[in-house]
Amino acid sequence: MIRQILFYLCLCCVFASLSYALDTPKIFTKDNVLAAGCYNDGFSSSDMTLIIQLTVGKDVIFDEGFEVKYHVPDEDVEGWTELEFDDTKWKKDITSIGYGDGDDNTEIKSGEVGSLYTRYHFDVPEAVTTKKVMFRIDYDDSYILWLNGVEIGRSANIATLSPVGEIPVWDVSKIVDSMPDVEATKVPKGKPNKDRWKKPVTPRERDVHETIHEFEIDVKFGGGSGLSVEATSKLTTLWARLKGHSD
Repeated sequence: MIRQILFYLCLCCVFASLSYALDTPKIFTKDNVLAAGCYNDGFSSSDMTLIIQLTVGKDVIFDEGFEVKYHVPDEDVEGWTELEFDDTKWKKDITSIGYGDGDDNTEIKSGEVGSLYTRYHFDVPEAVTTKKVMFRIDYDDSYILWLNGVEIGRSANIATLSPVGEIPVWDVSKIVDSMPDVEATKVPKGKPNKDRWKKPVTPRERDVHETIHEFEIDVKFGGGSGLSVEATSKLTTLWARLKGHSD
């Protein structure tokens, strides 16, 4: 009985805790890609959004109002989370991409939207001296992030539908029970709206009605570009600590 309880608790930790990295992601001085999937709790959902801020040290690398490539799928897209994926045919606009609630700079047509795929291209010119990488996420209804092809975090509500480490199908909410609903904050769209990140930041282990996730990583760097051929020229991030915390 005790073993069964411990096993159940371990499963709960896998589903609820987002403080993980399945492999050691790499970050480069140039040509990084953050792939971000936003997943609806159902095809009849009235709103959808995913707003991400990435800061390295004191520098904001990207935020809402920044350029992003995006695609609204109606089938699975092979390899879209990978660094080398060719997204030249994807649409380009400014983040966030979504619909409803007035918090998106780029509105897509609502209705029958199961998921939204986005890819952020960015450089980190001061990477060698950087010690911290921080993500802030305002979302509706769920998300998964991949940094240069490696999953670095997901909201707990989608972890109950798609196993951690797996890329979910584009219509995951249609083929399984609906995921728990999560609303983005009611902060209006901006380019960026700095008030968005002044809201209380909840631990990443929780999904509540209006949630902002924040996680910070200690890093070590080695130098180089994401498009370099030689492995010795690549800039490797050692994800020594990935944690959720509150302001």
